[in-house]
Amino acid sequence: MSKRRLVFILVCLTGTCFGQSGEPLCPRHIETPTYPTIAHWANETGKVTLTLTIDADGKVKDAEAVTTDSNVSGSKLLEPGTVANIRRWTFANPPLAPYKQTIVYDYEIDRSLPLDGLTTVIFDLPERVTIVTSGRSLQTTK
Repeated sequence: MSKRRLVFILVCLTGTCFGQSGEPLCPRHIETPTYPTIAHWANETGKVTLTLTIDADGKVKDAEAVTTDSNVSGSKLLEPGTVANIRRWTFANPPLAPYKQTIVYDYEIDRSLPLDGLTTVIFDLPERVTIVTSGRSLQTTK
């Protein structure tokens, strides 16, 4: 995705957040997540719920993957990349610091998409990010 297109999307998405008071904070800078390669190859899907601690400047001071339900929680294969991604985000300055916020990354594999196709990221900000990728084919040789 080109930078110009990403900036346009971010402006559109964050524009609705201006004037919002209280929870949750709107992102100012977003690093587009990717589907972790090892999780993709393992056909691992799931949700990773993150609890963020945001400092007075809107930077992510701490991010922790939390387990709320064994059927809903993310896989251990999805968590490291998710935590690394959110640590590169910045948010609007909070009314007080440190500020706690929750965001959910939802990883899905859509087998109806072409094999080895592109990954789509859907931002339902400020609370959810959905990462959808195609199934992968496994090539073997004799």
